[in-house]
Amino acid sequence: MHLIFGDDSQQLKPSRAGVGPLVAIGGVHVPDVAAPRLEAEIERLCNDADFPSGEEFKWSPRPGMWMRDNLPREAFFNTVLTAACRYGATATVVVADARCRHAINTSTTFQHDVATMFLERVELALRTAGTTGVVVIDRPGGNRRTEKRFLAACAMTITTGTPFVLPQRITSVETVSSPHARAHPRLLQLADVVTGSTLARVAGEARYAPPVFAFVRPLLRTDGRRIGGVGLKLHPDLWYANLYYWLAGDTTWWKGNSGWGLPYRGLRYFKSPDVL
Repeated sequence: MHLIFGDDSQQLKPSRAGVGPLVAIGGVHVPDVAAPRLEAEIERLCNDADFPSGEEFKWSPRPGMWMRDNLPREAFFNTVLTAACRYGATATVVVADARCRHAINTSTTFQHDVATMFLERVELALRTAGTTGVVVIDRPGGNRRTEKRFLAACAMTITTGTPFVLPQRITSVETVSSPHARAHPRLLQLADVVTGSTLARVAGEARYAPPVFAFVRPLLRTDGRRIGGVGLKLHPDLWYANLYYWLAGDTTWWKGNSGWGLPYRGLRYFKSPDVL
């Protein structure tokens, strides 16, 4: 069985030219036998970095958090991500531009839309691995009613499927109150770093995100040689497929069984990731 730890994020004012408000969800896939060892390793790294007892780490720490003023974040994140790779973790991140139509016509919000695309990719990853999985998602922004609606939407997705994928391998979707979440809080924090740094890289943040995303990229799931649409999904593809070349290193953009060389002249960002 695999445990998939997820977190959501958003970027309201991206700096990359032509990019609208972004909504994302991402997570790390960890075999259940490796999860306790990776949790312990990350806890050890936190202790070595002198984190106060019980203090969490985040991609974007809030004012007042210890790590905001006391930790060289880039070096710490890179060490944690390297450990995740060593223990066989992989990652999936879905990012959508909130100006566009939903990818799934039954989605009610953009958060629901990216969550559905994320669950589709989790299901396909579990099929490839020949196993089942539990998805543990950090509590989404909002109140308990928002959390319940989000969980209900995820439960509907894994029960009825989507026009593209019928989930059969995901056994449940849980939040931070679940036993899996309580047993592995550091893995949920790892998911926050993976999602936050990837979203920042897509949004065009040029100072902090690139060196950390360089360590996230080896974790992103692949299908053959491509990451685009698999470990990193950008919606809509017709706007952002060339970013698979600039950010993920893909040389082909695949839609179904058809492929086009990247960068593709007919799409945005043909000459540069910073020029439309």
